[in-house]
Amino acid sequence: MSLKVFSLSVVVALAGCTVGSVPNYQVRQLSSGKSLRVLGVGQMNFPDSGPALVLKYETDIKFDDQAGLRKEADEIWADFKAEVEKSNVGSAVLSANSPPQGAIIQRAQGFNFVFVKQADGTWKCTTDK
Repeated sequence: MSLKVFSLSVVVALAGCTVGSVPNYQVRQLSSGKSLRVLGVGQMNFPDSGPALVLKYETDIKFDDQAGLRKEADEIWADFKAEVEKSNVGSAVLSANSPPQGAIIQRAQGFNFVFVKQADGTWKCTTDK
């Protein structure tokens, strides 16, 4: 094997080793004491309802545990609501995402909780009955 090919192989191998070691999230401490892995926060514009603030986060709760996901969303909403109201938007999305699985092709699950501001100023989650 030539030195060039060997050097390239080492660089590729090292790059592969470091890709998974850097987290793609920021940790935020909620007022409840829970640590939240935030993947991103941003505004989205929906044609029918206008702008919404979206908080995408990573959760370890299994997606078949809807009650657990909702409890976690309520903890997050208690803090995120103030940021949403400062943004002067009429809706917000809490996007729960599983940690990515797989080495080369990564897959993750997701579930969205959509909160909409009511005419009286209160917020309602659209998954509530």
